[in-house]
Amino acid sequence: MLDYFFKKKEIKMQKVSKAVLGLSVLLSTYSFGFATDVGDLAPDFSLNDTNGNSHTLSSDYQGKVVFLMFFGYN
Repeated sequence: MLDYFFKKKEIKMQKVSKAVLGLSVLLSTYSFGFATDVGDLAPDFSLNDTNGNSHTLSSDYQGKVVFLMFFGYN
């Protein structure tokens, strides 16, 4: 009985993993259509910093050089 349960759970996880992988590939190839050319202005966006303050590219940094560094933390 337990063997059947674990095998069924394993098959379900495989299906979910394949679906997530397929969706990731689809979305990553679709996003290449929105790339900008060298010299184009960056699209406007807003991000929150580590202190929770919102920064908008067009209103806060228009005409300035902007360097973004993304990193993960726990």
